[in-house]
Amino acid sequence: MPSFLQDLRHGARSLRRSPGFTLATVLALALGIGANTMLFSVVSALLLRPLPLPGADRLLSVWGQDSHEAGRNSALSRLDAEDLRQKVKSFDGFSAFDVNGVTLTGPNLEPERVESAGVSEDFFRIVGVKPLLGRVLTDEEFLLNGPRAVVISHGLWKRRFGADPRVLERMVEMEGNSYQIVGVMPEGFDFPKEGSNEPLGLWAALSSQDFIRDNWDSRGTHLLVGLGRLAAGATVEQANAEARSVMAALSQAYPDSNPGTSVTVMGLQDRLSQDTRRPALLLLGAVSLLLLIACVNVAQLLLARALARQQEFAVRTALGAGKLALARQLLAEGALLAVSGGALGLLLGTWGTDALSAVLPESVQQVQAVRVDGLALAYTAGLVLAVTVLCGLAPLGTAVKASLGGLLQSTRGTSASKSALRWRAVLVSTQVALALVLLVGAGLLVRSAQRLASVDPGYRTENVTLMRYNLPAARYTGETMASFYARLLERVRAQPGVEAAAHVTPGVVTGGGIGLTLEIPERPTAPGDRQDTAYRAMSDGAFATLGIQLKRGRDFTTQDTSTSSQVVVVNESFARRFFPGEEVLGKRVRIGYGDKVDREVVGVVGDMRGRALDSPAEPELYAPLGQTPWPGTTLMVRSKLPMETVAAAAKAELLQLDSQLSMRKPTTLEENLERSVANRNFQRVLLLAFAVSAVALASLGIYGLMAYSVAQRKRELGIRLALGAMPADVVRLVMKQALRMCALGLGVGLLLALALSQVLEGMLYDVSATDPLTFLAVPVLLLSVVALASWLPARRASKVSPGVAMSAD
Repeated sequence: MPSFLQDLRHGARSLRRSPGFTLATVLALALGIGANTMLFSVVSALLLRPLPLPGADRLLSVWGQDSHEAGRNSALSRLDAEDLRQKVKSFDGFSAFDVNGVTLTGPNLEPERVESAGVSEDFFRIVGVKPLLGRVLTDEEFLLNGPRAVVISHGLWKRRFGADPRVLERMVEMEGNSYQIVGVMPEGFDFPKEGSNEPLGLWAALSSQDFIRDNWDSRGTHLLVGLGRLAAGATVEQANAEARSVMAALSQAYPDSNPGTSVTVMGLQDRLSQDTRRPALLLLGAVSLLLLIACVNVAQLLLARALARQQEFAVRTALGAGKLALARQLLAEGALLAVSGGALGLLLGTWGTDALSAVLPESVQQVQAVRVDGLALAYTAGLVLAVTVLCGLAPLGTAVKASLGGLLQSTRGTSASKSALRWRAVLVSTQVALALVLLVGAGLLVRSAQRLASVDPGYRTENVTLMRYNLPAARYTGETMASFYARLLERVRAQPGVEAAAHVTPGVVTGGGIGLTLEIPERPTAPGDRQDTAYRAMSDGAFATLGIQLKRGRDFTTQDTSTSSQVVVVNESFARRFFPGEEVLGKRVRIGYGDKVDREVVGVVGDMRGRALDSPAEPELYAPLGQTPWPGTTLMVRSKLPMETVAAAAKAELLQLDSQLSMRKPTTLEENLERSVANRNFQRVLLLAFAVSAVALASLGIYGLMAYSVAQRKRELGIRLALGAMPADVVRLVMKQALRMCALGLGVGLLLALALSQVLEGMLYDVSATDPLTFLAVPVLLLSVVALASWLPARRASKVSPGVAMSAD
């Protein structure tokens, strides 16, 4: 141990004498280790760190599955959920929930829009989290006509009630109904997050929600998501098989409401991370390649330094130092470099993780907080250990081969040994190959983003502000809802600067339309068969506000009320799918949640991508909001005024009509559209950043190698110039050496990129994984970078004075 400490002190002195080398090495390692720490923290949050719930590994997510469209999830009805709870023996508890926005009111308090989870019995037992104050909901409060009670979040308790410990004595009004506050959950409890990107404010019984109550015995009203806890000794596969068996029986028993329905049961953490798992692992692989490039770069620097220190190693060998002593010395220097690079990398990774957390897509944030945890620290420590070994072993071969006799017999000014240059050429080729793999991946994603940016969503996104709000069903009937919507639109449209305004339910680019079973009276379907369509309710002026083109027929008007003829407008995809080759105007369709109503098609509009920009337009049917009023809707306002100004004016008008209402935080249609492709943009930006870093490291490595090679060959190049070679000949000679190494790296890199690009296939939009333009442009770009990196030292070599070069020692 004392010898190693002495080696560390000697190594520190040696590194201080080479500040440029030390700084370059530490920065290269810090970049690679920091990026790995940052991405590993994301992977840890998604896949490795358990959810912050007791027994989280046994929690299950249960979704309906539409057998008519493979891979597409659907919701469960309350009766379906009840059957699953009673009949699946692999569940040690089962609950259903729905997350929605509600307006919270109370004495002497401003109305506030909060996210509410409506849950069924067993929910709190399944999640296993005890309240900070009070209690959770009781069995009696879950009954259809039971007492109305609510459990609030820690954040809502502090924000709205000033963390008052007597909050359990208070009542609160929600959607026009009074609720007793019975509990406060502990800080950090924010579950479930399915379908919500805002913190949950409260939990209430499903039976207290008016829409659920109105459809309590409707098996066709599919709105819920299931949550289960796995029974002791059971497996996820067993639970999935049992649940599918139950749903198959329900499909046979209720062909009208459950035709071909099934279910999917999977681990809760797997479910929450299923859309981000693959991209996260891919990005972790990308930063691993970046670290490998950084290590190759460091290996080059270490080899160059070892060649420059051959005299030192030879003298130490002549004085009796053995191979073990040299190895120990180099390992000590490597440890100092690796620990310094690791410490700086951990600092960069921590900062980067904090910055990354602020811009992560909602699909990542809904799992749990991303932070540098114990697993990430252990991972970073493992990287530092591996880099220590690399830094110690890379120059060892050169060190142990150094001998004083060999150096004394060497020709003055000769180049490094052929074997050393060969190894450095291999390292450069490796850097080029790995950089090309990263560039191809980034290039494919950039091409995909270009294609996506050119997609026409079917509506105009600019200058549209979106504001969601609810009308309490306890205070508003269908008729009064329709009247309220009409009065609010009249007021908002009269505001200065407002070009157009309308209502839509649900909003645009918020997960698609509402799924409905469709019947065509003139073409009855066989029992068990089902036709589905997406549905939205819209006010008059909605298509004009969105800029959706009316192709045929007419738009909705203020005359389309509950007392007038029932009508619908359909999009072109709907017409093509359900009435191919026919005139759809005048046709009748039958839709509805409960009693289905026949409606006449009076208009056809262009398709819009209402689910997400990267999802194709689907058949959609639009009904007048005046004929199908919903308690929750989105107000759309087209105006060139700032979003805050538009929202403030609209909210003022809303409160003038009903002071007990509140709006959700406003957004714009452009923001919603960007959010729909946030995952793709996030992956593209990160991979592009890693690729650019890799190219920078590779170009620095090539520059360093060529600069060193030129210095070693100074005498040779001087002789060439003395014998009549032109400076351009010297430039070509040096660049030819670099481009030869680059060509080998490009060949290997293209083969690797072709193999690994298939991993990206599911993340691309309208671009092949073997896109010819990308596979042609990237090598040309990399070749240009290599040419520039080698041209600079080559140009310097061409200006060497022959006399000075030949007299150099």
